[in-house]
Amino acid sequence: MKSLVVRFSEQVSKHETTHQRLKDIAEFLGVSQNKAVAYAINKAWEYLAEHEDMLETLEFKRYGTEVGGITYLNADPAFIERVRERITKGIPLPHEDDDSIENDLLFMFLSKEHQDAIRATADPMEKRRLKAKFLKETSPESAAENMAGQSS
Repeated sequence: MKSLVVRFSEQVSKHETTHQRLKDIAEFLGVSQNKAVAYAINKAWEYLAEHEDMLETLEFKRYGTEVGGITYLNADPAFIERVRERITKGIPLPHEDDDSIENDLLFMFLSKEHQDAIRATADPMEKRRLKAKFLKETSPESAAENMAGQSS
């Protein structure tokens, strides 16, 4: 069993508490202060896991790979390397492989006309350039309308 020194404060805040609060919890539960600390930690863990997405956040922090401002979890290392290469070369939309340019969620944000223009282009770099340009020109409202129109 490992030990931990707990430092108390004179005030209560998000990250501080008083020794009296610990004593109160222990007395209320009828347990030692050590068991009251364990109880409080378990309650905080349960709350954070249920209400604050703690488990998902920890997965990304512990096992994710950040590339260009996006953190990937369980991504193929070859994909990560392709993204890094595209970022280094300044290629538009570096987080997309060529075969996904017309198949992802962002593509659905575009109007039918924009989608058709991208589909009509054979060169993958030109597809990327067009898609990036069209996405910048598309307002959030238009993107929502375009997406809703494709769902129907």
